[in-house]
Amino acid sequence: LNKLQRAFLSEDGAQCGFCTPGFVMSLTSLLESNTTPSDDEIKSALAGNICRCNAYGRILASVKVAIS
Repeated sequence: LNKLQRAFLSEDGAQCGFCTPGFVMSLTSLLESNTTPSDDEIKSALAGNICRCNAYGRILASVKVAIS
């Protein structure tokens, strides 16, 4: 697993796992071009992804762990 995937596991960012691939792909793309994105940049990159479990806080926490 890469750093972002490990962060998703440690922060429980993948509650049901249904939306996780889309979030990981969007975030991977963001982090390839910007290694220290702001909260607004992260949210913008994730705007097209929907989490039915409402785990957005944990997803954002996962990114913070991955970039730290």
